Amino acid sequence: MQHHLGAPLRASLMATGIVLAALMDAVASTALSIGRIDMLGDTYATPDELAMADVVFIAAKLTVFLVAPLFVRAVGPTACLRAGIVALLLSSGAMTFSVDLTWIDICRVVQGLAGGTILVAGQTLLFFRFPHRNQPVVQAIFAVGAVMAPAAVTPALEGWLVDHLTWDWIFLSNIPLGIASLVLLGADGDRTYWREIRLPVLQILLLGLGAALLTYVLLQGNRFNWFDDTDITLLTTIGVVAVGFLAIWETGFRSERSLLAVSPLGSPDFCFGLLVSIIAGFALSGSAYLIPAFALNVLGFTATGAGVLLLPSGAALALGLLFAGFVIEKTGIHPIALVPFGVLLFAGAMWLLSGSTSASGSPDLSLPLFLRGFGLGLLFVALTLVTLRGLAADALPFGIGLFCFGKQVGGMTGTALLQTYIDHQNIHNRTILAAHLVNGDAAVDQRLRSTANVLVTNGMDSATATKAALPLLQRALERQVATISFDEAFFALVVLFAVAAPCLILAKQFLGSRAARPNRTGFRPQRL
Repeated sequence: MQHHLGAPLRASLMATGIVLAALMDAVASTALSIGRIDMLGDTYATPDELAMADVVFIAAKLTVFLVAPLFVRAVGPTACLRAGIVALLLSSGAMTFSVDLTWIDICRVVQGLAGGTILVAGQTLLFFRFPHRNQPVVQAIFAVGAVMAPAAVTPALEGWLVDHLTWDWIFLSNIPLGIASLVLLGADGDRTYWREIRLPVLQILLLGLGAALLTYVLLQGNRFNWFDDTDITLLTTIGVVAVGFLAIWETGFRSERSLLAVSPLGSPDFCFGLLVSIIAGFALSGSAYLIPAFALNVLGFTATGAGVLLLPSGAALALGLLFAGFVIEKTGIHPIALVPFGVLLFAGAMWLLSGSTSASGSPDLSLPLFLRGFGLGLLFVALTLVTLRGLAADALPFGIGLFCFGKQVGGMTGTALLQTYIDHQNIHNRTILAAHLVNGDAAVDQRLRSTANVLVTNGMDSATATKAALPLLQRALERQVATISFDEAFFALVVLFAVAAPCLILAKQFLGSRAARPNRTGFRPQRL
């Protein structure tokens, strides 16, 4: 097919196929968060048992982020991308064959490995196939599938599928996406090659062990009150030791069997972007958790309504991504110039959300959600280009893998810490507010009488209304407690950037001073 198409059209078809492949990963990444309740009913599993399906998926994805570059370097990004798509397509279909938990966990491991491979190989292929001058727009389009879709689009679509069909259809939706992606990638032709590959088996085992244990800790630690639980403490210790050994091995005893066969860490821009990616992942995933949770627990939205609430923010995110790409490409400004604007817009959005009340509705949230999405769009395109555009061709897949790894770790950490923060603030705020609910307090007695009168007006007899007034007041108290706690969590994200910004400026200056010294790392920036 490629011989009958012009080069620009072939490149466009290939890019569309890569975006569809990234969308497949977005579906797999968010599937269990939407279909969890239905799956619990069908599998007769406990929440802890089903949670393991998420743990193994994320752990497999984290592991393959650092392993996939070895295969991309050995056989080329096109072959790796096609293999990832086929594996994700087949494992998504296989999820519907059985409700056995072991089978589901196996399918989720394959989906994690395939999804991570798709992201690394797909983004590498875009850097290889498109000219340097077009990368801002190309990477913005890729981020629509890789960043925007899992944060906004797929949760809403999956909520609709669960409400109107069954959870199986979430995974079945990946089949037509996969077929279309493979057909479009046919435009890239057959560019497979083979280089000798030496897998660092021991490092991969250490990486997999550390990823699995620390993923479990981050996803389940809050439920067991973190380090008050002996098992969580033990798993954290083993995971940190495994990752520590791996880091020492990779930095102090480098050889041909290293995970980072060609290290991107010699680039100051890459190191800076990697640091910022962790914070950006924290902000993206943390806010993506807070907003639907606030809508569900405080505003009383349905699950579908909470998912749809993120769609305007997703549209703004896509707009921000494309706007940033076009501005950078057409004006030639340095991408880092957009980072402060992205940070300020996001922080402003969180500040506006921190003033929400229990009476807030969709119109009250529209402006902050738009600012959040547009700010994150500016931030992610700028970060991608700052971090990756200057890497040499051999180092690029390894840089992309580390960049994705950083965003994923930052996102998990953000969600875990914000969950814990809200739980602690709920206890604190409940204690403060409950102190005012004492027998004999004139304001409390007046509120109880008013509530009872309203119930009597609606047809309830006086004695029953008097008894029902106190539970209603307690429910109003809990709602107010939750509102204050979520407002404080939104404001915590503002504080995060207020603290992180000067630290990142110092880090940028430090890395810049290192770059001014003689380069002894062997790093050679190269435009692709």
